[in-house]
Amino acid sequence: MNNSENSIKVVQDYFKAFQNGDIDNVLNLFHDNCLIVSVKDQEREKEQLHGTYRTKEEATQFIANIINLFNTKEFVVERVVGNENVVFANGKFTHEVKATGKLFVSDWTQLSIIEDNKIKEYRFYEDSAAFVIASEA
Repeated sequence: MNNSENSIKVVQDYFKAFQNGDIDNVLNLFHDNCLIVSVKDQEREKEQLHGTYRTKEEATQFIANIINLFNTKEFVVERVVGNENVVFANGKFTHEVKATGKLFVSDWTQLSIIEDNKIKEYRFYEDSAAFVIASEA
C-alpha cells in the first residue's frame, strides 16, 4: 500500500468507526498532537462545536460536542481522495438538533493531514448558517 492509499484508509476507517458508533476507535485515529478546525479557526467555549481544538484530549471534546448536539439521521460520504498524506472527503448529512428538534441539512468537506497513520490535522466545513437556523428555538 502506498502512502496515498494508506492515508485514504485512515480517513475511511475514521468514517466507518464513527458510523458504527465506535467512539474509542474514532478517538484512537487522532494523533496525540492533532489540530481540529470545525468550520472556523478560532477559540471556542468548551461546549461550542465550531472552532479550534488542539490535542487528542480536545478531540474527545469535539466528538462529545457532536454527540451532545445532534441525532444523525443521515451521513453520506460521497468521495475520499488523497495525495501522499493529504486527504479530501466530501458528502452530505442530515442532523436533528437535539435542543430544537429541527433538521440541520448540509453538504460538507473535510481536509485531513495524516502523520504516523493518525489524523494530525482535521478541518471540517459545513453550512454554518444552516446550523444557526436549525439551532434557533
